[in-house]
Amino acid sequence: MRADERHNMNKKLLDAPTGTYRFCEVIVVVFILLATVHTLLLRQLGGPALTTEDALFLSQTLMGHRAWLTTALGLFYAYCRITAKDCSQLLTVSCVLAWFIFIEDTLALDNVLFVPEMLSGQLTQFSRPFLLVALTYMAVESRRRRSDG
Repeated sequence: MRADERHNMNKKLLDAPTGTYRFCEVIVVVFILLATVHTLLLRQLGGPALTTEDALFLSQTLMGHRAWLTTALGLFYAYCRITAKDCSQLLTVSCVLAWFIFIEDTLALDNVLFVPEMLSGQLTQFSRPFLLVALTYMAVESRRRRSDG
């Protein structure tokens, strides 16, 4: 085996995602599914905190936009992974958005968007810290691999 072939083989091994990275991908996919299901259920059922028509409309619109954004980012990430494109910027932007949305929800919208009686809401809220850690790890790891590359 020649030296350049060995270098290419070693580079492919280094570029392959680690088990931790793939585990984080699974966490992100599970969160996207939970958030989408919760959004659809909340849209159909409403919630006890939504007492006026305007509040119901605004919360459903916000949740709908978030679900579309989350799904679109997830699909774009899947496309980048399948086509072996660099997704470090996408992961960084997604991570920053996830943290901003988390802070916004915690400070201002917790009682509006979280319906404690709904199991989907409980699961989504419970899994969010895992999403934040997973996305942060993925963003840092992809940036590290990009700078090493």
